[in-house]
Order: sequence, then structure tokens, then C-alpha cells
Amino acid sequence: MSSHKSITTHLLQHPDTADMYKKATQCCFLELAGQGRLPKESLSQWLSQDRLYAQAYCRFIGGLISRVQLPVSSATEASRTTPFRILLMLQTAMIGVTTELQFFEKTAGEYQLDLAALEGGGQEFEANEVTKACIDLFDSFTTAEAGQGRSLLQGLVMLWALEKVYLDAWTPPAGDALDGGALRNKFIPNWAGDQFRAFVGHIQECLDAFASEAADSDVDQVAMNAWKEILILEEGFWPRVQ
Repeated sequence: MSSHKSITTHLLQHPDTADMYKKATQCCFLELAGQGRLPKESLSQWLSQDRLYAQAYCRFIGGLISRVQLPVSSATEASRTTPFRILLMLQTAMIGVTTELQFFEKTAGEYQLDLAALEGGGQEFEANEVTKACIDLFDSFTTAEAGQGRSLLQGLVMLWALEKVYLDAWTPPAGDALDGGALRNKFIPNWAGDQFRAFVGHIQECLDAFASEAADSDVDQVAMNAWKEILILEEGFWPRVQ
């Protein structure tokens, strides 16, 4: 990686993952969602899985917080360091996801969406295969002690990748809304608005600073592996619709 290129720029511009990123941010489900053409049943089934994802995301953020090592210095000096900036960013992430869980419940009630919708004729509501993989990934940051197994660098890359994909995947809708307007009026503004865009930018700044200060020689490879892992999961998280 060029010394003048940030880690996030390196990942976004890497030719080996260009097609993977396209598949993670563009699909028929997103196209129909953006046009307001997803029936309530389809939206409910996906949102019910996204809610389980968000619940596990809370544990993921907790795992990242446990890996932040604040410097041994005065409070004034420490507040200017990259670790302290990361800690504040993760605090924002935790507040954001807990607020979003409440938002899901409120919006589902307003638009008569089922947040425990069954998929594929199932008899019991549960996480599907891809959601389970996401939950396992998140929990891999909580089952190992800080400094063992998953690293903070991996986690920051994954956090940024998850949110960057969401930001780029959702586009303004057009046309009639089969879901009653839930996506157009509530969900898409939540995932593609200025506040969320600023949050993704904050993660990116923290990740770039952390990676630039890392002493490890394998930063690029660790980041690339984490980037690919998320892109594969994100592609699979969008339901297949016609």
C-alpha cells in the first residue's frame, strides 16, 4: 500500500474486491426496495432478520470496546489520541444501534410490519443461515479475551465495511410503495441520511488513523481479509427476489 494512501482507500480501490463490493451493494432486492415495490411480507421477513443482526451488533460493539487500550497519560492528552477517538466513536455506535432497535419496533407498529415474520414456510421464527453467520462473526469478538483471537484492527475494518455497504446500498425510492411507504418514509432516510453518512465518515477516520499508527507489518493483509469477509456476508444478507 502506498504511504500516501489510507487503508480505506486501499480497500475501496482494490481491483480484487471491486466485483464483490458491487454485489454487496447492488441487487434486485435493493432495486425493488428503492422503488417501493417490496410487499409488506417480504419487507417484514428481511427486517425481522435485520433486527436479530442489530441485537448481535450490540455485543460486537461491546467486544470492540473491550479491545481499546487507552494511553497512560493525562486526561487532556489522552482525549486527543486515536484510541480515545475510537472509544467515542464506538459509544456513538452503541447508542445508534440501541436507538435503531427502538425505531424498528415503533415503525413496525406504525406500518403493520411483522418483526418475527417466518421465512420459506417455516414453523418457528429464528435467524436464517446468513443471519446466523453474522451473529457468529459478531460473537467471535466477545468469546475471546481482548488481545486474543480477533483484533481491534479486524473489528474496525468490519465495522466500517458493514456501515459503508449499508450507506451505499440504500438509494432514494421512486414510484408507488407496496409496503405502505415504510421504506421511503422511514427506513431509507435512516440508512442513507446525512447523520448516518457522517457516522460512517467518523468510523473511516478512526480506522485510517488506527491503521496508520499500527506497527504490525501485516496490516494490509489483515484488513483485506476482514474486508472480504464482510463483503461476502453482506452479499448474502440481501434476500433473493424476482
